[in-house]
Amino acid sequence: RNLTSSSLRQLVCVEGVATKISAIKPKVVKSVHYCPTTTRHEMREYVDSTDPQLGLPALDSNGRELADKMVSITTSVYPTKDKENNPLVTEYGLSEYKDHQTVVLQEMPERAPMGQLPRSVDLVLDHDLVDRI
Repeated sequence: RNLTSSSLRQLVCVEGVATKISAIKPKVVKSVHYCPTTTRHEMREYVDSTDPQLGLPALDSNGRELADKMVSITTSVYPTKDKENNPLVTEYGLSEYKDHQTVVLQEMPERAPMGQLPRSVDLVLDHDLVDRI
């Protein structure tokens, strides 16, 4: 009951009853594609609304902040053709994925105030937090 938006992007300790746990799924972080016609590789990175980097300053390859550039949501469309309309083949071994899972955690009934239903919160688990309940 004390979880608020100020808890976003912070590791917090909560206890409750897991009422729903999704299967662990791989989520594409970076896809690499090969064009047999031009023999070139293309890379695309993906950021969705559950990404902890969303809204933070973007970083260059050396880890320095880029001025006036924020990490924003990217399109989820998977490329099948390059800019010249040549077909692309996905290089699954070179692409990067992260484990992803969602959990619905319900307040323990004995801790809910008298006469009120227990509240629930949706948890988004990525990387090493997956399958730790």
